[in-house]
Amino acid sequence: MDNLAPDTPILELRQVDKRFLGTHALKQVDLTFREGEIHAIVGENGAGKSTLIKILTGAHIRTAGTILFQGKEVALASPLEAISLGINAVHQEVVLCTHLTVAANIFLGDERTNGGLLRDRAMVAEAQRLLDDLGFDLPAGAVLGDLAIGQQQLVATARAAARGVKFLIFDEPTAYLTRQDTDKLFKLIRRLNAEGVTIVYISHRMEEIFQLADRVSVLRDGQKVATHVVAETNERELIRDMVARTIEEVHYKEHIPTGDMLLEVTGLSGPGFHDVSLTVRRGEVVGLYGLVGAGRSEFVQCLFGRTRRTAGEVKLKGEIAVIRHESDAIERGIALVPESRRDQGLCLNMGVGFNLNLPVFSRISPMGLIDTRAERRDAAKQIADLRIVAASASVPAATLSGGNQQKIVVGKWLNHGAELFIFDEPTVGVDVGTKVEIYKVFAALLKAGAGIILISSYLPEVYDLSDRLHVFSRGTIVASHEAKAAHPETILSEAIGV
Repeated sequence: MDNLAPDTPILELRQVDKRFLGTHALKQVDLTFREGEIHAIVGENGAGKSTLIKILTGAHIRTAGTILFQGKEVALASPLEAISLGINAVHQEVVLCTHLTVAANIFLGDERTNGGLLRDRAMVAEAQRLLDDLGFDLPAGAVLGDLAIGQQQLVATARAAARGVKFLIFDEPTAYLTRQDTDKLFKLIRRLNAEGVTIVYISHRMEEIFQLADRVSVLRDGQKVATHVVAETNERELIRDMVARTIEEVHYKEHIPTGDMLLEVTGLSGPGFHDVSLTVRRGEVVGLYGLVGAGRSEFVQCLFGRTRRTAGEVKLKGEIAVIRHESDAIERGIALVPESRRDQGLCLNMGVGFNLNLPVFSRISPMGLIDTRAERRDAAKQIADLRIVAASASVPAATLSGGNQQKIVVGKWLNHGAELFIFDEPTVGVDVGTKVEIYKVFAALLKAGAGIILISSYLPEVYDLSDRLHVFSRGTIVASHEAKAAHPETILSEAIGV
């Protein structure tokens, strides 16, 4: 790589515009990325971050404006052109082939062959050396789909690092990572940066911005509103730039009196967890914290009927509940907002309204025919109440931002009228404004007499919102605390097992 001066731009956007049908996604954006810096991008969902990434990686072609790479104007008319220049991205949602091995994904498009035949063993060995060198404790011969989402994210990172990049974009890379894996990723980012790679880092987690970045740019409503030297700004200023809210509004929680017992779990065991006992009252948020694989998600999957229990008892509103299938849970008023909204919570190619009405079609379909008036009415109510930004109820869910997709997943259960809500990583990849709206939905549910089980790998979130907090480790609850009765460092130590 050429040795350029520290302030020499590697990539510049000049008056870059992007219009879609009915949407002005980017508006005359001027943005400069310096050679060898870590440059953070922040902004609410819908601010233009995803569009910016797609333009820089050749997935979208700009409507107007100029892009310069290493001083020369470039078209960036295709992903192949971007890759050939050394521009690559690690996306929030892993876009790899889950049916192939880790090694096959790392070398996808650059396979090792001999006489037209794949050299599988050689690729596994080479990929394992790469993973070990990066400090990622992952098996190169494993099928990607058998790994946790966070581990798949590390594979995507390894794939990008193996390509010899000059300009690497990370889009919410820690959303599904454990603390240990996050540390490994940060170590890799600093290593790549020390080798001269320019890093663009997109995250809603402010502490990561201040831990990693040299400069930070703020997008709002498709426009760049500010660029700051990280050492000269603070979280309060960035949030004000992003959403015109105070930091106190972002940490939103209402104190709601608890009511009758809603859920009693005694000695429940199943695949991936054992001997879990807890209760949930109406008006209460019960938090579950732990590292990935600690048993939290496995426990709620069993509670929701996706896996079979092997021991224990579940009572709902004082009565023993036998939940063998998801339909049993739904019928008894349990709702699950899953960890991966795209894979488990949405029909991406179907409309917003269709997704919002999924749990209630049987109710609005007398004689097997859908009552289209009721369908439109129920969808319109949730779109308005949750402030879902969509051109219409008929547009595919896949076209919406991550935050608006998450609102759909929540909204469909509001239509259903459930009483026990399980939220598994509900704010992963959503902006601070959408987080506030989701937290306000929590408050509305609790006021209406619901109870909430909240799973979050983001300790400040689950710590601030929970009325009681259970710490999972090695498949069971190892500690329980009333609201903020223990220091966050104590909780983290319990989760790690030290």
